[in-house]
Amino acid sequence: MVIYMAKKYYKFELNVTILSILSIVILIGLIMLDGLLMGDRVISFDDNTFIILILAYFAYVAIHEIFHGIGFSLFVKDKKNVKYGAALEKGVFYAMCQERISKKGIIVSLLFPIIFLTLIPYPIAIICNWPLLEILALCNLAAAVGDLALLGLVVKLPKNIQYIDYDNVIGAYFVSEDDLSKYKALCCKFKECGEDSDDLINKNIKFITVSKASWIYMVIIVLLCLILAII
Repeated sequence: MVIYMAKKYYKFELNVTILSILSIVILIGLIMLDGLLMGDRVISFDDNTFIILILAYFAYVAIHEIFHGIGFSLFVKDKKNVKYGAALEKGVFYAMCQERISKKGIIVSLLFPIIFLTLIPYPIAIICNWPLLEILALCNLAAAVGDLALLGLVVKLPKNIQYIDYDNVIGAYFVSEDDLSKYKALCCKFKECGEDSDDLINKNIKFITVSKASWIYMVIIVLLCLILAII
């Protein structure tokens, strides 16, 4: 087993509240811009289509995290160290990488959902006139504001940093011999540092973890959609 005694971990956390507000503002702006450029077909949904959009959006968000996981999987030695979950009480679906990966690895993982769920689907939706996919692609870009904030931090960090999720689903841990506490980015704040060790990795986390609150939220969402469909 490799021991990283000379290196320290630096924990950064995202401000989920501000990012959520930014995501909504960005989504409104994207839809307005899309409407100006492409016409009003993105927002011309009837009630049933709106319900489908809500359900499709949650599925799209889950797929978003799967693409993060795919990005992680390209750089880990053991695929079992890539894990998924939902903590809707914290406002997130998430993918975790419980193995140290390079700076390139985390950048690829952060960009994968944007590339495969927005940059590729959006022009396809325009060409094929699929308004549902069109708005989902825009929603994905708006929802990726946290990824972009973290990306803004990562690109500033030294080349030799490593990324790992010990147990955190909102922020990120970076391992380095350099002092990373001085680095800042939009909605990314340094929280703490300490000696890096494999003992910090929470090995009790399952491959897929869904919190009890997340199950409750998902049931409520489905029930509300059923009620709206009946009314």
